[in-house]
Amino acid sequence: MSKSNRKTENSVPSVHNHKYDIFVVDDNFDQANIMKLLIEQTGLKAKFTTKSEIAYQTILKDKPRLVILDLMMPEIDGLKLLKKIKDNPLTQEVKIIIYSGKLYDSDRRKAFMLGADIFLTKPTRSHILLDSIMSLLQIEQHEILQN
Repeated sequence: MSKSNRKTENSVPSVHNHKYDIFVVDDNFDQANIMKLLIEQTGLKAKFTTKSEIAYQTILKDKPRLVILDLMMPEIDGLKLLKKIKDNPLTQEVKIIIYSGKLYDSDRRKAFMLGADIFLTKPTRSHILLDSIMSLLQIEQHEILQN
């Protein structure tokens, strides 16, 4: 078994060599921290920031497998950040979940046109968020339950 496919105790297998699996970008500290803690209960590694101006540089440097992105951010809005991520060959393969309180169909359509994989509206049930993450990362539920 190759090093990248080896399971380690209490971890979900990863085919990549990332520092962490999921990066949450949300200007609400409590919301971002709760999401991080929820994600980490599955055995995945997560990190978050409340500053969209540093999010892009962090994504470039760390190359997480998936980014959960709020649209309404004070510095750089989520759609602009999404476009930057998907326009860069170094980050265009990163999976993106938009997790936003914006309910407009135009925002949803634009997010998908820019490359978002899933659009979830706040608030959503935690199992829906986790199911979306597992689906995008192609992780089977039984792998999570074993941890």
